[in-house]
Amino acid sequence: MQLVLFTSLFVFAAARVAPPQARSSLVPEASSSNLGRSPQSWLQTKGLPAPKCHDKKVVNSASDKFLACPKECPVYADDRGDDVDCNFECVEATPQACTAVNKFEPIPDPKQLGPQAAMRCERRARYHQPFLSLRMGICRACIIYGCAECTTDGQDTCARCESGYSLSDKGTCISKNRYYWYALFGLLGLVAVFIVAWVVDICTRPIVNADGLKGALDYRSRSKVRMPKTETGQDDQGRELWPLDTNLLLQDVAGVGVTLQFNFQLFLILWSLAIAVGWLMLSLSVDDALLILGTRRAKTARQNCILVAWGFETQQRLMWTKIDFCVAAYVLTTVACVLFGIRQLRLFQKVDMTNSTHKDYAARIRNLPMMDGTAPVEDELKKRLEDATGQKIALASEVYGWVGGCLSEAVGVSVCWDFQEHEEELLDLLQSQLVEREQELHPAAKREVEPEEPQGFFARLERSALAADAEKVVAKGEMSEEEQQKAREENLAHPEEEIIEECKEVDVVGILKSLKTCPDAYAIFETEAARDDAVEAIESSGGVEFHGNTLRLNASRVEPQTVKWPNCANTNLLVKARRIAMGMCIMFAGLALWVVAFYLPYAWFTLTFNYSYGQEPGFVAGMTFSMVVVAGNALMYLVCSEVADRTRFIYIDDREVCYMLLYCFACVFNVALDLITTYMVAYRVNVGLRMKTYDGTLLSNLQSFSDRFESYAMQRTLANNLYAYAFPATFLIPFLIEPIATIYAPYKLMVLIIRTQPHIKGFMAENLLGGLVFDLSRYADLMLDAMIAVLIFFFPGGFNIQMFLGMALSHMYIYAFDHYRVLRSIQSCNYTDKMVDWWSQWLMCIPCGCMLACFVFKANCQPGYFCMEGDSMVTACAVAFFAHIFLHTLLLKFVVPIFGLPLGEKSKCAVQRTGASDGADTNSYKDCSQRLACSWFTANPVYCLRSQYIYKHSPPCTYYMAGKEHLIEKNEEIGLYFKDCPAKEEDYDAPHVDTEALKAHVDDLKGKVSGQFGELTQKVSGKFEDIKAISMIARLVYDPAGTRNVALTRCSPSSLVPGDVASNSMGFASSSGARISYYVLLPQHIEPANASSTMSQTHSRLRR
Repeated sequence: MQLVLFTSLFVFAAARVAPPQARSSLVPEASSSNLGRSPQSWLQTKGLPAPKCHDKKVVNSASDKFLACPKECPVYADDRGDDVDCNFECVEATPQACTAVNKFEPIPDPKQLGPQAAMRCERRARYHQPFLSLRMGICRACIIYGCAECTTDGQDTCARCESGYSLSDKGTCISKNRYYWYALFGLLGLVAVFIVAWVVDICTRPIVNADGLKGALDYRSRSKVRMPKTETGQDDQGRELWPLDTNLLLQDVAGVGVTLQFNFQLFLILWSLAIAVGWLMLSLSVDDALLILGTRRAKTARQNCILVAWGFETQQRLMWTKIDFCVAAYVLTTVACVLFGIRQLRLFQKVDMTNSTHKDYAARIRNLPMMDGTAPVEDELKKRLEDATGQKIALASEVYGWVGGCLSEAVGVSVCWDFQEHEEELLDLLQSQLVEREQELHPAAKREVEPEEPQGFFARLERSALAADAEKVVAKGEMSEEEQQKAREENLAHPEEEIIEECKEVDVVGILKSLKTCPDAYAIFETEAARDDAVEAIESSGGVEFHGNTLRLNASRVEPQTVKWPNCANTNLLVKARRIAMGMCIMFAGLALWVVAFYLPYAWFTLTFNYSYGQEPGFVAGMTFSMVVVAGNALMYLVCSEVADRTRFIYIDDREVCYMLLYCFACVFNVALDLITTYMVAYRVNVGLRMKTYDGTLLSNLQSFSDRFESYAMQRTLANNLYAYAFPATFLIPFLIEPIATIYAPYKLMVLIIRTQPHIKGFMAENLLGGLVFDLSRYADLMLDAMIAVLIFFFPGGFNIQMFLGMALSHMYIYAFDHYRVLRSIQSCNYTDKMVDWWSQWLMCIPCGCMLACFVFKANCQPGYFCMEGDSMVTACAVAFFAHIFLHTLLLKFVVPIFGLPLGEKSKCAVQRTGASDGADTNSYKDCSQRLACSWFTANPVYCLRSQYIYKHSPPCTYYMAGKEHLIEKNEEIGLYFKDCPAKEEDYDAPHVDTEALKAHVDDLKGKVSGQFGELTQKVSGKFEDIKAISMIARLVYDPAGTRNVALTRCSPSSLVPGDVASNSMGFASSSGARISYYVLLPQHIEPANASSTMSQTHSRLRR
């Protein structure tokens, strides 16, 4: 429905009658006389007589581009020596005839080879000499890679080569750098042979670690996104995966941030479809030449002259449609962005208000003083809050205090610690403890004989690469005597090798006592209302004094799962600024490296190539440099990710915003360089073809950028290049490779390695075979596609439908892939902020700004509009672009928030709030904690270790890891209420597609569709019979001859005698039964005394 409305608005806004000014003399009168549909003469021959030999004729837009020369003189020669543009004549298929007209094009290339040409081709082939017949019907230059000047003997031989090439005895050009290319291809071949040999070696090894592989696969399955406990109704059987038909547009499965991303994807699909359909309807209603303008290719200079003349005239004649469409697209897209921003905001608020999560019960404590790990920080902070609020803050079951006059319950405090230096040791210890507990719950069968490790070259290389990891990490003093003895034996047996440690000790108590607190902590309350009251009370009192610092409280905006606990020390603004500045330096260094190492060779090659007579680089060179550019893009992808990680944001959502913006900036930078290079290459190609403007000026004589860019020859070439760059190269191909490169290939490779290496087990195997880590970088991919797509508006409109329809179809595939990826491939995650989506909505200002700049560009010097020359026009486009960015920012910042959901008054104490609410006063932290495993305690690694080694809780707080939720032990005394059984593992040996279930689903769908179609058919048939009945009644009642006296009565079909109606041909009964139940009664059913009154009633009913 949204698509239909959007498209209709496009058509009504753009498909109006051409303004009178558009019919002015922008083109010659001869060509502008036909202001209706475009002529089709350039599409096919019209049976015109063949031109005469040696009869020079200047072609124009009305010429037939398929018109062939006669057999006596079968080739066209381009006469470039008389200063007359597009002047051609038919000459004999001999080098002498071609040279006499144009010495630079001495090779006759007829459409059909004559006997002499065939003999010449056979003779040169016998002596391995180059001769190429393209059957173009023209005189042409030699087509030799790297040739600067051809010979004049009519053969494909070169007289002089470009710099960097040497002339061979056969008249070809050989690259002087060919040995470097041989070395490069040889190196790539060796790498390919190495990879193939490695894969073959892994596949042929015996399987000696089936238990380790099964454990890793089970963890991979359990760590995927799964349904909450309350959703399955089968908690005793383990939480299951979300069904594949889950609607991710509405269902929150991995945080509201993921839901917003899928809605953003759908918005771009509908937007691109609306533009494609709108342009199609506009073209069909105005002139179908709009569908092909700029898309037709020309093989010869003559055809090129005809197409350029026709294209320029048609574009100028129909420019008003492009201008109006750009205006409509700009206005409606801007309005759609605002409306979509409102919808995204309301969706975020609705999900936040209707879902009860851990952030609803947490208050962020700021400005905490730096304290040592030797002090009981949690207890001291609790006691200070008790004194400040007049309540006892201890255990969830004990705290019933008063804050601001209302009863408020607090669960506990989770303090952030600075453990960046010991991050790897502590996290490995926690993960190793979880694996050990998993093995205790599900012990593996003991092996009678330990399997031997493979001793091949590749196997040893794998063990060397993994030697930095350990199979097990334990706290100091917890290593058993058996493990210590085994470690000593391994060290004595392999003193010269770096072996994998069987067990590694960590002085966890010493590390915990040496840690310092961060400025942040989180206080957790029993209800959301209690949290709000506590925040209000403490803030109204000016804060809480604690060890010389004034503590501040505010409601938490993040979930515990999105906190990067090792980065919590990065709160100082100067430190953040320094890290961001360093990250930007790394970013620019990466860009510089990419430009110097990857792009400059590509640009140098393309710009120094000889494009005379339409020559273009070969396929191998183009593909090689394309792959180099792809490698550069991959490098920038890694650099952006590394910069975002090194900035060490406290919250994952902030990291995603930084990463998305950096990646988008890098992609835009890459596209800008590509477009600049494309423009320069297109210019050199057209100069080599001696292309001219419509008024006959050589393109090489144009000095300003605007004049060159506005020429139709450049417009047509750039449109072709932009479309080729966009689809499928940018829109589709990378995403076809992505599932193989990021999911399938790593998964299969790790399976092969783990099953053949007996030492890979425990958390090492789990790390190698873990699920895909999800991020929100897809926003940048989507925005890049949108930015590229709108650039097509600057060029002839023939590619509009292909561009936006290709984008829509590509994004449909991306949506389907992301849908499957979230539900079946990624690790469990929780993105709860809307900032990434907000910045993506802000980036939509770039496509909208490009549309406005395109309007300025297309409307320039058109009748009824402004007129600017040279750089002034470029400046005006830039001003329009940045003006919209300013407007877009204001709309998102000030207008969109006005239309958010009404939040209403904050409830106090136990009074339930009205309206859209998550039941803040009735839901409790205990209820939330029973459903969601990741709490403010289980997510904090230092808190978990202090619970075990400092506070000696029994059972201690278990660290949360996706896939290990069932290992969390309940301890209500410290606010832990979650308890669950292991999630249901997947059967990796089962087929990926259940064909029987799929058939049953298809059959069920067919049955539903068939039933609905049958019901619809019956309704339509009934309506049709009713219409027939009414028409019959009208014919009978309003009988002009007055020979039939009938009446209309309302009754049930069962009250009629079948013979009363069926026996008489004038009777008619409706098939819809009692629903309509108007029947025609023949005269014998009407009493004579009541005949007139009955007829009067009938007429009255019919009039009504």
